[in-house]
Amino acid sequence: MLDDVLAFLDERWKKPLDITTIDQALTATGLPDDDDLRWQLHEHLESNPGRLAEKVRFGVSAATVTLTNQEKLAGRALLLGRGEDEARDHAEISPEEWGAAKKMLSRIGLLAPDVWRPAAGHERLLDGVGLLFHTVRTDGEVFNVP
Repeated sequence: MLDDVLAFLDERWKKPLDITTIDQALTATGLPDDDDLRWQLHEHLESNPGRLAEKVRFGVSAATVTLTNQEKLAGRALLLGRGEDEARDHAEISPEEWGAAKKMLSRIGLLAPDVWRPAAGHERLLDGVGLLFHTVRTDGEVFNVP
């Protein structure tokens, strides 16, 4: 499973401006959205920086490709000082999925453990692309480029 997703990402990332994210790769390879697998892939990218070397030139980090767009929106709301409920609503994350989103934000180092405030050292996640993304739709196909 892990190898299939990594092979897919490697192939996509050969294109200069392609920043396919892990959740997009899971969908494209027919795998379910799995936060633990996403985290496993994140750890692999962190411990094998050569895989992202070309993307780092454009400000892309392992965090950029690990967080979902909704998690990035929630993280941005957190950094803007919005309350937890407002951040969840802004990111359009259901109450049922909110716990998992907060866990990922905490794992990545953006959210402090057990309290709704930025984690110490979170600034490193804002370098380069950081929590930015955009979505392009053309002819029914959707391309998310964080």
